[in-house]
Amino acid sequence: MMNNLLRSSAPKLLSRNPSTSTIPSRCMATGTRGARGHGWLQKYRAGLGGRHLQGRWHYRNNEELNQVNEEVFAMNKDADSASNEAYLDISVGGEEARRVVIELAAAALPKTVENFRLLCQEKEEGYESTKLYKIEKTVGLCLGDVVSNDGTGGKCHPKVGTEDSPFAFEDEGFFVSHTGPGIVSMMSPGVHRNDSRFLITTTEAPQLDGRFVAFGRVKEGMDVVNDIATSIFTKRGRPTVDVKVVGCGVV
Repeated sequence: MMNNLLRSSAPKLLSRNPSTSTIPSRCMATGTRGARGHGWLQKYRAGLGGRHLQGRWHYRNNEELNQVNEEVFAMNKDADSASNEAYLDISVGGEEARRVVIELAAAALPKTVENFRLLCQEKEEGYESTKLYKIEKTVGLCLGDVVSNDGTGGKCHPKVGTEDSPFAFEDEGFFVSHTGPGIVSMMSPGVHRNDSRFLITTTEAPQLDGRFVAFGRVKEGMDVVNDIATSIFTKRGRPTVDVKVVGCGVV
């Protein structure tokens, strides 16, 4: 009797056979199912991304994105803006400066463009006399550090900053996509922390969409950007010769 009572009170061991177990099996996200999604191999073979391409840019239709970019810049025609273009005169190693003209999306991104425009016109604490501090071979040229000239600092124009945030301003919108070379985009160290630093892309950079606010594109002087990106020797991305903005302003 005592043995029967102990047998009835003891916990029942679950069967290790999946067909007879009452506990549903756990599906770990370690294979082609789960975290990486279904059919990743087929997508990879079709050129739509694979395991190493996780995120929002698995598949991009550049034709549609370029059309959206054109529509964003076309809004300038209907807007009453002071100027929709700015220029940078860039000198390499003290040689004669060459000009890069940038078209600005002033109608869609007025605050971001106003900050860039004011820093181009500022003589004391603007873009003039600043250096190109880094060349990312697979992304573009990094410029605009008006504080330390090495990419570690930056601040927006005082007219754009607020009392709560005098050195940076919020992300205004991600309307322009980084679909190819010549896109001018803010380089913010975090969310809503745009200051003065910006970059000019030398190739398609989909990883920047939704992260950096693109606000312009190179209208003239893309050959200058490409020459700097390809002909200057760098050490861990830092140019070995001085690449300086010797003049800037609005057109």
